[in-house]
Amino acid sequence: MKRILSLFTAMLVVSVTNAQVPVTGDNSSPVKLQDVVRKYMQEHNIEAKKDISTNTHIEETGEYHFDRWLWYQSQNTDQNGYMVSPIKKYQEVEKYRQLRQGMKTTASQANWSFQGPDYSDGGYSGIGRINAIEFHPTDPNTYWVGTAGGGLWKTTNDGQTWTNETPDLPVLGVSDVDVNPLNPNVIYLCTGDRDASDTYSIGVLKSTDGGATWNATGLQWNSSQLRLANCLVINSLDTNSLTLAASNGIYKSYDAGATWTRYQTTGHYKQVLQKPTDTSILYATRYGNNNGGIYRSTDGGQSWSNVLSNSGKRRTTLAVTPQDPSIVKAVVANTASGLEGIYHSSNSGASFSKIYSASGSNCNGNLITGNLSGNGCGRQGWYDLAIAIDPADSDNIYVGGVNTWMSTNGGNTWSLANQWYFTSNGAHNVHADKHWLAFHPLKQGWLYECNDGGVYKTNNPGGVWTDLSDGLGITQYYRNAVSNLADFVIGGAQDNGSKGLYMGTWYDLTGGDGMNCEVDYIDSNTFYTAIQYGELRRTTNGGQNFTDIHNNIPGRPRGAWITPYVISPHNNNYLIAAYDSIYFSPNKGNNWIPLTASVSDGDNALRLAMTADSSGTLYAIYPDTNVVFYTHQLVPGNMVTMDTIRVPYNGRISDIKVDQKKYDHFWITFSRYGSPQVAEYNAGSWSNVKAGLPDVPVYCFEQDTSNDVVYVGTSVGVFYIDTATNGRWEPFNNNLPSIEVTDLGINYTTNEIWASTYGRGMWKSAKQFYIPPPPDTTTNIATIPYDANNIVVAPNPNRGSFLIVCNAEVDNDDIMVRLVDYTGKVAWSTNTTIGKSKTVEINTGSIASGIYILEVSNDKAVIGRSRVVISD
Repeated sequence: MKRILSLFTAMLVVSVTNAQVPVTGDNSSPVKLQDVVRKYMQEHNIEAKKDISTNTHIEETGEYHFDRWLWYQSQNTDQNGYMVSPIKKYQEVEKYRQLRQGMKTTASQANWSFQGPDYSDGGYSGIGRINAIEFHPTDPNTYWVGTAGGGLWKTTNDGQTWTNETPDLPVLGVSDVDVNPLNPNVIYLCTGDRDASDTYSIGVLKSTDGGATWNATGLQWNSSQLRLANCLVINSLDTNSLTLAASNGIYKSYDAGATWTRYQTTGHYKQVLQKPTDTSILYATRYGNNNGGIYRSTDGGQSWSNVLSNSGKRRTTLAVTPQDPSIVKAVVANTASGLEGIYHSSNSGASFSKIYSASGSNCNGNLITGNLSGNGCGRQGWYDLAIAIDPADSDNIYVGGVNTWMSTNGGNTWSLANQWYFTSNGAHNVHADKHWLAFHPLKQGWLYECNDGGVYKTNNPGGVWTDLSDGLGITQYYRNAVSNLADFVIGGAQDNGSKGLYMGTWYDLTGGDGMNCEVDYIDSNTFYTAIQYGELRRTTNGGQNFTDIHNNIPGRPRGAWITPYVISPHNNNYLIAAYDSIYFSPNKGNNWIPLTASVSDGDNALRLAMTADSSGTLYAIYPDTNVVFYTHQLVPGNMVTMDTIRVPYNGRISDIKVDQKKYDHFWITFSRYGSPQVAEYNAGSWSNVKAGLPDVPVYCFEQDTSNDVVYVGTSVGVFYIDTATNGRWEPFNNNLPSIEVTDLGINYTTNEIWASTYGRGMWKSAKQFYIPPPPDTTTNIATIPYDANNIVVAPNPNRGSFLIVCNAEVDNDDIMVRLVDYTGKVAWSTNTTIGKSKTVEINTGSIASGIYILEVSNDKAVIGRSRVVISD
């Protein structure tokens, strides 16, 4: 497996429109997601094919950031489609923990361990988005970073190693972190995601023991108040005095957070900043279309005046410097999210003058565009906008958008400080989308940058930047794919492409945002990755290079944010991908033909599922339909009409898994609050598989086909049901942080279950109740231990017909194939020859269904053994 970066796929990162994610302000009453979507579409002149609700793809537009926001928010609604703040998750977890105290539980074999990624090559590669950085007031090697979905992290050795400070908090978005300058054991955490609104806020949290434990302050919001705690300032002279910029105004606390008063009662404020030498003077930036100006307070934050007009502005970010406390610099994004201007104040923010702006119809000099020339209109200043002033020289200014720019003359002229992809202009390669720039207050000349890939530092901004992200486990994964053939797993991640773990090493595979991924179950060198909207890629040489197979689909359709596709369990050459219509490829994506017409009135599919039990069965989930689409008449190459099964429950279906032994038995999960969270369909009958789960969204489902244990991934971890739990969900979370689990996969070779998380990377554990193989009954030949690495069975489960692929050194060998049941009895055997292809087809006839050990041997030794599930 080899690192591979396509410039085309990389370009997708910033090839987006200028539209902002909707921010809903005060939210004093419940907000219906469908209403937010409808309003957004009207404001941006987007015409939908039908009434849109959760996660329906917006037609004929590149609303990248909105679709990302919509995917996440659609996971967090109630039964009636109203958006739910993370405070609900926090409350439900506490309620569940109290309920579990003293309960008799079954023996979970969970023992999760973090698998990464926790390192990257830096530059275009990355680990995950970081929103903010805070430095220790006296120790130059200690600082904290707040991440978009992975909580708070701390280093005590200037980024050489990192420790997560919030492993037990189920709300992991961090907008800002602030340390008491007189007592660094006191830390405040602004929860939520300031820049993308992926997560909303539960308020401000506080630790008085250096981050070991966290408690709520007096600022808490309820589950229907979709608010953001964006930025906090601690008064350096009176550390009990706090000022908070929030999405519904500006708050003050004079008792270290115990109580709060909202002094600025209207407006969304992204930033609050204190004059370095006068704590009574504060600056704040307002946010919104034609509302992005600057406000100033001269009484410590109790009253505010507008000192830079809101007109024509969307977002502003400010910087001050101790070298000259009267200076304030501002970078301003316009209503199209391009650069409106750079502003300067020399009178402590009493007034501002524009010193730089983009010019002409091509917006030349637009410092926040993705173009390395600085030319081009618009971009995403609503999302990534940062500025810093060198504390040793106020003429040195740095501005971050998609790239980072620097000025050595106070902001009059600019040059690239770093760039998001390599070109020949000499600027160092640093990950895109800059969320925070800050000079270290105790290490003169060192500039730190937080971006979508991690955290960097430099003491020569026009030269080399050092990636400090190694050791952070913060990747936001959407999906994973586990292989039984070799020791590797792949996953698709937000902001950081698709990555693969092979023999203990992580590799970057394809760029853009990584989405659904699949591994060929016969050929481990063949696997598939995807980019948002169903851009499909394939490698046949272990990742050395990739082919765009989406171009081969007729009409090159545009799919959902995470477009589903599967490898058929009946033939590894067959691919099925679902967009508005469903398409079939007989040759691993080289050619595609439609299987269906439009399935659900123009919507795009969210999930697909197939079963080894029936080659004619295919299930599909489309949004907002309350039905499961299916066919039992699938014939590759022929068009089919999907039938429907009505789902008797409301809510967004997040996953569907078919029993691999019974084609008309499946489970669906709901990513919402309220019952049911898991529903089971069995030959015409529905049941609610509810008991034991906390009332939180469920993202995914997995069936262990070797022992019929089932698992779900929820917004707070993993749960399971086996024969000992009596149909009740039990936690499977030992050593796993309280985190959103977006996908699960089982490696039957190593007997491990893998979990992808949205903010804490990839994890694995021994799976529940592994049944060991029977004692070795062979005689008179030298045997090797039970080892499924030497042989692969596909499909598995199956109905008695399957293919054996031999990975051992064999060539035209005569072999014996035996099926041994769990009593040690040989249930079936045959003698055959394995050719140069190292494959042999097996048909066991009418052998009884069950779980067997498949043993392949020649006249010298047992070549290998593997577990096989034969269904009815």
